[in-house]
Amino acid sequence: MNPGYVSIWILIILFILIATGWKPYLAPDISRRTMAFLGIITALLLNVSLWWSPFPQQIQAQLHVSSCLFILAGFMTYIDSEDWSYKGYLLLCAVMIAVIWGFIRKMYSYDPIFHWVDPRWDAPLLCGMFCGAFTSRVKHQFGMIVWGAVLGEILNAVLQAGIYTAYIGSLSWWDSFWIAMAAARLFSLLLKSIRLGVSKLSGMLWQIKGGRSS
Repeated sequence: MNPGYVSIWILIILFILIATGWKPYLAPDISRRTMAFLGIITALLLNVSLWWSPFPQQIQAQLHVSSCLFILAGFMTYIDSEDWSYKGYLLLCAVMIAVIWGFIRKMYSYDPIFHWVDPRWDAPLLCGMFCGAFTSRVKHQFGMIVWGAVLGEILNAVLQAGIYTAYIGSLSWWDSFWIAMAAARLFSLLLKSIRLGVSKLSGMLWQIKGGRSS
């Protein structure tokens, strides 16, 4: 599959779900205006061939201008967090996601024969599932995935120094980002459904035993 197709596919599904009333479940704490702004500006910047190397002498990593807005927005999600302890928790989770992302990429560079779904998808899928378990808030998941994807690719470039160059903001990077975001939302909704089902089941069992549910 050509790079960029997965991103388009996921975004089309997201647009349809939001247009049909699923926004309270998919993105309850992000306004439509914010999503539209990020989407339009990023789509326009994708056509600009402007790359920047933040570590020209040390690390082989190129940053595209289209990813800068998302990186800044991801940083803002940490600033808006409630207290410093929770900010530290979110930062730690982002670092964990980056480590998982980078080491899976590095491991698959040796021999991608043994994989889960696809060698290109396994890292973002697994990181998205961990992100969905770490927090259920969309904006915090967004910040974790953005910075996890950026730092994870940089870590992969460090682990494969002289062999691999990280292109943060390329179409394949955007595919990985949206796969991770979709996995995070689906996994957090799955966990929420399981908790709700267990709560209702325990209430039913309590009533059957002659008690009174709370």
